[in-house]
Amino acid sequence: MIRRPVAAVLLACYSVVVARLTLADPSAGRWAFDLGWHAADVASDGRLSWDQTEALANVALFVPAGFLLSVVLGRPLLAAALTVLASAGIELAQQQFFPSRVPTLADVWHNGLGGLIGAVLAAPLSRVRRPGGRTAVRTN
Repeated sequence: MIRRPVAAVLLACYSVVVARLTLADPSAGRWAFDLGWHAADVASDGRLSWDQTEALANVALFVPAGFLLSVVLGRPLLAAALTVLASAGIELAQQQFFPSRVPTLADVWHNGLGGLIGAVLAAPLSRVRRPGGRTAVRTN
């Protein structure tokens, strides 16, 4: 089981990666986009369009964030909601400060879905140990 302090450090590191990929000039993260496109192309045997690949990449980008945030908070639904807010913040920052980026509401939905998937995958880990060895499940 992943411990909260470890998850918090991993989440901080992952947040830097996400910020670098989403808040910098797109050419700075070209390697990641090319890798994602190639992986999707191979996995789908060339059947996915660029738009489909981008949507799946946006979902996949936030799965680790939702998972780690859920472990840190111990509240999967709150973690999922926070990933949606983070994604909306990224899209607003792109609109305001990065004219080379193309912010869309679809990105928020796809990122939010990834955050939800990650939070659901982490839900079994959101059990909290109480003194005396009893286990309680946090509810949202």
